[in-house]
Amino acid sequence: MADDLTARFVALASQPAHDWPLDEAMLLVAAHAHPALDVAAERERLDRLAAGVAEPTLDALRRHLFVDEGFAGDRATYHDPRNSLLPDVLDRRLGIPITLSVLMMEVGRRAGVGVDGIGLPGHFVARSRAAPDRYVDAFDGGRELDADGCRALVAALAPGVAWDDAFLAPVPAPAIVTRVLANLAGAYRRAGDRRGLCWVLGLRLELPGATAQERRELGVLLGASGRFDEGATVLEVSHEDRDQAAAARLRARLN
Repeated sequence: MADDLTARFVALASQPAHDWPLDEAMLLVAAHAHPALDVAAERERLDRLAAGVAEPTLDALRRHLFVDEGFAGDRATYHDPRNSLLPDVLDRRLGIPITLSVLMMEVGRRAGVGVDGIGLPGHFVARSRAAPDRYVDAFDGGRELDADGCRALVAALAPGVAWDDAFLAPVPAPAIVTRVLANLAGAYRRAGDRRGLCWVLGLRLELPGATAQERRELGVLLGASGRFDEGATVLEVSHEDRDQAAAARLRARLN
């Protein structure tokens, strides 16, 4: 089952960025944490949420999600892995900035409200396509912002980072999923969840921009979990001598 889910994710990841179905990508990530997850049924949940948006406007979308449905930022347990898993966000009505913004994007798309994701340093917000000067902080109850408000967020949450107008550019779906995986990896590291971290890093390696350190971490984790052949296979892709040596040590443990 896990292999099938990973194969579906890999097939999706091979598509051009503009063809990515963000909802399906997010749900395939979540299915690795919840192997019995019905991806089609979860997409139908998003359909039903969208059906409750009274009219195809940003204000109606904000009101429905953050007032009527009560979605909110999880300030008490921000680093809980569930905050990065879309089905759990739907269940708990809690999330972090990026998953709540993805919720806005996907419910908005279904309701005829175009919404883009904006990856600020230290935060993530949504932006209206129809009125690009309107931003929404989904983590803060759907509070509306302008560009100056976004600058203020960066100043408060990422002090020392010099402002760049490029921060306000829409983020493509692959980059959003990459950022979600980074959040999940951090959450699983904090929780000491080796199994969770292994599948997250495995998915990360299927996306552009994966680092040698991420590959090395996965190889070492697989080896430490007794999955010597898998760990060696991951490390052997690297051309660095230390990774080749580590792979050889794992292969030796198979004998």
